Amino acid sequence: MKLNKKYILFMGLGLSNLFLAQIGIGINNPNPANSIEINTTEKFIIDKTGKIGVGVAAPKMAIDLRNGANGSMAIGMTNQTAAEAGAGAMRYNPSPAIGVQGYIEYSDGTVWVPILPYGKPRIVVMAEKTNNNSTVFETGLWPIGNYTDGIPGRSSAYLTSWTEKLDSDSGQPRTNFDPATGEFIAPRSGVYYATFTFALAPNQVNTSSGQNQTEAIWEVRNSSNAVIQRIKTNNGYPQDTGNAPNAVIVGSACTASLYLNAGDKLRPFVWINVSWDPDKRPLLNTGGYNVLTIVEQ
Repeated sequence: MKLNKKYILFMGLGLSNLFLAQIGIGINNPNPANSIEINTTEKFIIDKTGKIGVGVAAPKMAIDLRNGANGSMAIGMTNQTAAEAGAGAMRYNPSPAIGVQGYIEYSDGTVWVPILPYGKPRIVVMAEKTNNNSTVFETGLWPIGNYTDGIPGRSSAYLTSWTEKLDSDSGQPRTNFDPATGEFIAPRSGVYYATFTFALAPNQVNTSSGQNQTEAIWEVRNSSNAVIQRIKTNNGYPQDTGNAPNAVIVGSACTASLYLNAGDKLRPFVWINVSWDPDKRPLLNTGGYNVLTIVEQ
């Protein structure tokens, strides 16, 4: 069967007009022009630029739900990795993290990044030390270097070789804390609450010289490794313990709220002078005495 050319031209013009016209479902005069409009309890609109509006007459975003009290959006769950989903994808995670029962995450292309209530991610680091490893890093009574048999007296010594209990960002594992060195690097600028304690094994304490002290110190260095801040807590003891078998546990703790720039380094160190002679003092390593915690505020 042959079709008349005029008839084909007429069909083409008719289809062209149909494609350029509005499409209305349940409505006689859809508006705006060049859109699909569904008249249910709320309007569903796709404008000529491809923007979608639900209950919104003139959508301004790719998907616009800002129609007042009923403008919520449901986000589903997926087992895809962040890399599989791609940067910019979003999902709902029903698993609890730090007391939060479910939260939204977005993919940065590598990991899923949680968005907790108020949009505030949170860094949490916890660690415990149950050995005598330390590193003297400034000129003092003892030479600069690593020690494994106690804290050198009258010398600035980093506490090293920690056992990491937690290093997370809103429930997701991270590597902001290096348990080998005890150094924390801030992944983003903000206020951090930091505390650490240490205790020396029971022994005699000489205070006759009037210089007995134990110092717990937080040190902040910038990304160029220059010292920009040190916060100290000093504990002194007014009386000698006397000779053996008299022995006491001495130690100190330092707690501070610090503003760190992204890339700043936070690290605990100690300075002690509690011996009858300038010897090294082992830590009390029975557990629970030598601990640190860092929490983003």
